[in-house]
Amino acid sequence: MEFGCKKAIRIFSFALLCIMIFTAVFSLPSFAVSEIPDMSSAKAVYLYNVEQKKAMAEKDADLEVYPASTTKLMTGLVALDALSARLSETVTITEEMLKGVTGNNIKLKVGERVTVVDLLYGTLCGGANDTASALAFTVAGSIENFVALMNKKAEALGAIDTHYTNVSGMHDPAMVTTAYDTFLIAKAASENSIFTEITSESRYQMPKTNLSEERNVYNKNYLISRYSETKYYNKYAKGLNSGSTTQGGYCLAACTEKDGQTYICVVLGAEEIDGNICSYTIANDLIDWAYSSYGYLEVLSKDRLVCEISVELSEDVDHVTLQPADSLTVFLPLNVDMEKDLVYSHKVTSPSLEAPVEEGQVAGFISVELNGEVLGTVDLVTMNKVDRSEFLYGLKRIRDFTTSRPFIITAVTFAVLFVVYIFVTAFFRGEPNRRRHHRRR
Repeated sequence: MEFGCKKAIRIFSFALLCIMIFTAVFSLPSFAVSEIPDMSSAKAVYLYNVEQKKAMAEKDADLEVYPASTTKLMTGLVALDALSARLSETVTITEEMLKGVTGNNIKLKVGERVTVVDLLYGTLCGGANDTASALAFTVAGSIENFVALMNKKAEALGAIDTHYTNVSGMHDPAMVTTAYDTFLIAKAASENSIFTEITSESRYQMPKTNLSEERNVYNKNYLISRYSETKYYNKYAKGLNSGSTTQGGYCLAACTEKDGQTYICVVLGAEEIDGNICSYTIANDLIDWAYSSYGYLEVLSKDRLVCEISVELSEDVDHVTLQPADSLTVFLPLNVDMEKDLVYSHKVTSPSLEAPVEEGQVAGFISVELNGEVLGTVDLVTMNKVDRSEFLYGLKRIRDFTTSRPFIITAVTFAVLFVVYIFVTAFFRGEPNRRRHHRRR
């Protein structure tokens, strides 16, 4: 008996599980977006659509990580705040500027005279640490003072979990950020035309100086580069920055533009697997996924005939057709079934219109919904003009006048006065007869 009871419970549980799975599967929207690409080979990721002001994908966006060379996003922003109007100004390189500089550099020399724009290209395009240091001294007189400006600007941008200790991104356990903070900084950089112009160059030819021949500065961002590495190239990329350290892994902040959509993608702490740098592969996979999964769809055509509304005071027609004043285009998953998934509802402002009716006259509105969410509302307007019949209009005026409150009050008052007049007249006409009758008595 106990065995049978347990068996029945197992059968019931299995049946319930099947029902739950069935319900879950068939309750999914028919336009379910394809699965987000794998992000497991990076510590933190953030993908953001600028126009929609919306995060499209993320992984541990608030996790504290090392910024590596994405530090130069802020180095460039602070430098441009101070030097954007001084790009052609010449800077003489000092020993103090080069003191302690390690890592990637363009081999600046003490006493060499270079322009501000050369230093910016060296830092933002070539990822050079010696040019970053020279910018810091040019702006603030020291690395320490410049770093203070970096941290102040990070706070102003809302990157409250970011702390800088140097201008290059060389590892320091005290220098940390998050994918979300890096996105805020990258977004600010993407809005600076000088920054995006510099970081979108695949190569910069730095003019010869008093101590050096012409230099070729190659972009360290492989989404942009067409020289040292090409397999990660993305034709939609517009800057911004990449780099790596042993402790911070491979890091990337990218901006892409296509078909009216702008994405900012941040990948931090990525690995290298089988010769592939995962900061680039993840970014490219996410960007491809976003552009292939989402886009702008026309959910309502201006030519759509929505309804008819009756027209009074016209001898020619008794109705007019309403259509949307404008088309409605909305950012949606591209596999939305326009016929099945969208719900249209409309309402007219009154049950009928009086001629004359002008073409394009607002007479209601139409809304488009998806899963109970209103995607947009558009005015309904008349398709054509309808002239008024002056005869019918005259009859209406007569009817309106004779049924108006003042007319009714006047008419009632007149009737009452007329009745009173009849009674008074009758009374006074009967008075002589009554007098004669009284004398006879």
